[in-house]
Amino acid sequence: MNIRFWLAAAAACCAFSLDAALVPGEPAPDLVVRDVAGTTVRLSAYRQKKHIALLVAPPDRLPTADWAGTERRLAALDTVVLFNDGPAATLLIDQTGVVRRVLTGSVLTGTGLTDFVELWQSGKAWFAGYCARCHGADGEDTWCDQKPLTGVGQRLSPTQIRETLNMWEVNDQEVIIRGERIKRPQVDAIIVYVSSL
Repeated sequence: MNIRFWLAAAAACCAFSLDAALVPGEPAPDLVVRDVAGTTVRLSAYRQKKHIALLVAPPDRLPTADWAGTERRLAALDTVVLFNDGPAATLLIDQTGVVRRVLTGSVLTGTGLTDFVELWQSGKAWFAGYCARCHGADGEDTWCDQKPLTGVGQRLSPTQIRETLNMWEVNDQEVIIRGERIKRPQVDAIIVYVSSL
């Protein structure tokens, strides 16, 4: 057989496994990536220390942006910006090394990237405040529901998750879920967080 065929098959297999590994709720592979200064680092160097905003773009197609300013804004969210080559995507990896958000086809910069990270973090905080008493901090408890929330983002879209909530409309700004008055932006953030479990 042709050696080029086997090399191409091996490369395709590795690319497929990388895409398959970048699923919300699953551990991220220990990739070799670049930081804002261009220094090569491993993802594992940031585990238990910082959240990671991983920007993936084809070589020489990374959007131009004020990366130093973006890095400063994300530092306030305990997040570091890292880069990798590949099809365009923006990912959020938490401090434990688990992929939490994936936006394919787009590389966010500036305030868009900050909002991407901030929405998940606020969703986590609102989940802890409103939902953790029944579902547990990690969504694995079955106190109020027979099924744990872990993996729900792999099975349901955010719209489907919203439909499963027993929401009562209070007005155009608030809803009631299990006796709790919650503002709509908070519900949106909670859904983003639940999608990542």
